[in-house]
Amino acid sequence: MSEYLSRSELADIDLTAKLAEEMALAFEGRLLIDEVLSKHTSWRVGGPARFYAYPKTVESLAAVYQFCASKRLRVFTIGYGTNLLASDDGFAGCVIDLVEGAQTLKVNGDELTAGGGVWLGDAVRIAAEHGLGGMEKLAGIPGGVGGGASMNAGAFGMAISDHLVEVQVVSWDGKIRCMSKSDVGFGYRSAPGLVGQTVYQARFQLLHQKKSEVIRAVEDTITERFRRHVMTLPSAGSVFKNPSGGFSAKMVEAIGGKGMSEGGVEVSSNHANFIVNARGGTAGDVIRLIRRIRGKVREQFGVTLELEVRTLGFEEGLDLG
Repeated sequence: MSEYLSRSELADIDLTAKLAEEMALAFEGRLLIDEVLSKHTSWRVGGPARFYAYPKTVESLAAVYQFCASKRLRVFTIGYGTNLLASDDGFAGCVIDLVEGAQTLKVNGDELTAGGGVWLGDAVRIAAEHGLGGMEKLAGIPGGVGGGASMNAGAFGMAISDHLVEVQVVSWDGKIRCMSKSDVGFGYRSAPGLVGQTVYQARFQLLHQKKSEVIRAVEDTITERFRRHVMTLPSAGSVFKNPSGGFSAKMVEAIGGKGMSEGGVEVSSNHANFIVNARGGTAGDVIRLIRRIRGKVREQFGVTLELEVRTLGFEEGLDLG
């Protein structure tokens, strides 16, 4: 017996209906069947997820995880899908979406508490409106607080972990606990301690500053981000991590990557580390373009670029060459 129910097993209509009925009773929230992932990813690619759950509370999130573990269902947590490549074949399991439940956003003194489903830009804005600095350079980063913490998102020399104090997480076996910043062990675009955990809530300790100055810093950050990353087409932000001592965008540009295309997707002419969905492209198009870029960069620079985006639905693994 395999560890998880297979795609072919979940194609059984009777089995799916039975699981859906049981799951709907196991947690508080909404449950959808065969929800198309392209509706939930900023690249606008991805096939159907067999189950798609919106838990209302942290206890509901834990209940979904416990149910899926008991039924051998794969699980994957999503927020806004801004850093995600979802397979054209969809996902043979349950996608858990935080955007309807994990929406706490409050300030207490110099602390800001934000749910994992809160849009990161909203957290930055609320902090600024209360004269709290420390997050302003995160303005304009697309995605939620939970996803940002899970990959230690950052920009302009600032990372989301810089002022993070602790996170409330739910493990994939359904256990709820709090983890301190030191427990997580944040690194560049990484949060090793959060592997196998979903961030339901995060608490930040910020710096009291003059409100007008923090708001101006947020506005300046957004202006600079817009200047560098003008995007009118669907994308997932930076595709590759920066290698040690270098910049992915400069390497891709050096190989003539800007404008390089596969099917309906292409490397942005504005930023060489962005792949945009220009003409109804697919995940397969994205993968083929990534392989070409990685091959050319490896040939010219001897560097194998690592993905910054996460992947979903490639149960047998994803060969990027």
